[in-house]
Amino acid sequence: MKTRLVVGVLIASLLTCSLSNSQEKGTSTNLAGSWSGNWFSDGSGHKGTMKAVFRSVGPDSYEVTFSGRFFKVIPFRYKATLSVTGKEGDKLILTGSQKLLGFGTFEYSALADDASFMANYSSKKDNGRFELYRGR
Repeated sequence: MKTRLVVGVLIASLLTCSLSNSQEKGTSTNLAGSWSGNWFSDGSGHKGTMKAVFRSVGPDSYEVTFSGRFFKVIPFRYKATLSVTGKEGDKLILTGSQKLLGFGTFEYSALADDASFMANYSSKKDNGRFELYRGR
């Protein structure tokens, strides 16, 4: 009888810890869907419009398809996987990296909530930011 009680308390404790850890990451915010805004290169001074489609690929990960234009005429489109790595206030912290052929590896760090996605990116050749909003 005592053994069952101890095992029951341990299981309850583990479940409570597991639930609280997943809530701390902030997975209640869902970024899936279409976003639009702008990208800015701090290195070159270039900028342009950008769209993104977020697709959930797990409880704490998104596959994001970014698209836009360089010099207003040259289209680009690529995918990156971003992981929820924490929470800052009511915003999710997302990080990731993606190797882009001919451009090197880009590292991303972002803060996002239901309405805005603000990311910084950096690579050996460039650094800048994305400012995206839902519903624009």
